Amino acid sequence: MVRSLSINRLAYLNLIRNVRRGLISRTEILELLDALEWKTTSQIADHVKVTAHTVLYHLRNLEREKVVERNTEGKGWRLGPFRQIELMEFLSPPKGKKKRQT
Repeated sequence: MVRSLSINRLAYLNLIRNVRRGLISRTEILELLDALEWKTTSQIADHVKVTAHTVLYHLRNLEREKVVERNTEGKGWRLGPFRQIELMEFLSPPKGKKKRQT
C-alpha cells in the first residue's frame, strides 16, 4: 500500500539539502505553528516525533530563510511574515551587482 505524503511548501529550504525525513519533520513543525501565538521548542517537540534539539535545528534553518521568527523577549517561535515573490522577480539577477568592465 502506498501512503500519500503531503509536504508543506514552506518546508522546502534553499540553503540546506531537503531530505525526506527533514521535510516531514519541518512539515509537522509548521503545522503546529501559528502566526499569532508563540510556542516554545519544548511545546513543539511534545507534538512532533523528534527531540527538542532536532526541532531547534529545523527552527533555526526555517528562521534563516524567514519562514518563522523567534521571540526577541523570551523563548518562543511563530510563523514569520513571509511573502511570495513574483516569478520574474525570483528569476531576475540580484540588484546592486554590476559587471566589471575591463
